[in-house]
Amino acid sequence: MNREIVSVALAALLYAASRGQISALNAVYEIRQTLQQILASTEKIDRSPHDQRRALYDAHKRISSVTKGV
Repeated sequence: MNREIVSVALAALLYAASRGQISALNAVYEIRQTLQQILASTEKIDRSPHDQRRALYDAHKRISSVTKGV
C-alpha cells in the first residue's frame, strides 16, 4: 500500500513539474514574441529618418539641377 501511495504522489509531482515547465515555456515564447514586435517597430523608427534624409537629398539634387540650368 505504501508503494502505491508513493507511486501516486510521485506521478502527481511529475505531472505538476511538467505543467510548470510547459507554463514556463509558454511564458518564454510570449516574451520572445513581444521582443520581436518591439524590435520590428524599433527598426521602422530607425529607418524613417534615413528615408527622410534620402528624400530630402533627392529633392535637393533635383532643385539644384533645375536652378543651375536657369
